[in-house]
Amino acid sequence: MKKDRAATEDKIYESFLSLLEEKGPQAVGINAIAKKAGVSKELIYRYFGGLQGLLLQLAKKGDFFKSMLALHDKDLATVEDLKEFAKAGTQELRENKLTQEILRWQLLENNEVTRDLFKYSNKEIGKMFAISDKDSSLNHAFQLMIGGYVYFTLLSKFNKKFITTDLTSKESWDNFDKAIEKTIDLFNK
Repeated sequence: MKKDRAATEDKIYESFLSLLEEKGPQAVGINAIAKKAGVSKELIYRYFGGLQGLLLQLAKKGDFFKSMLALHDKDLATVEDLKEFAKAGTQELRENKLTQEILRWQLLENNEVTRDLFKYSNKEIGKMFAISDKDSSLNHAFQLMIGGYVYFTLLSKFNKKFITTDLTSKESWDNFDKAIEKTIDLFNK
């Protein structure tokens, strides 16, 4: 029985993921997932608790932001580990179109479905980016920088420039990454 449940959960999750990629997060609903997976809506609610549970599963499996899994898989104890994690995370954010769409959805709708994913992501990433326990303003500065990076990434889909920064230029993104690295170094002096 457990094997059948696991197979059914996988089928539901894969159908959810497929629909997210095909149609975007705003067009995905329990009815469409049930139809694609060939299961009842009740089964989705029983196994996942609805869309909220599926979105949390997306984060926990790493399909939302794979770099977050590094927080569980290895001890990021050194400044170099933190810089490596930040660089991998920013690159993934720029390349993972599904994550970008889900982040846009969170910003546009801020509903109960997206709130749990936002809380989970913030909690996991917050474990890494508490830069200084001596000066909370440093933590705020770093979070402002990361928030700006997320904003520029989302903005770049529709706008090619932000003030004088070319959001289509690899050099601009490399400079953003260098600024984050320098900030990490500054905070750890």
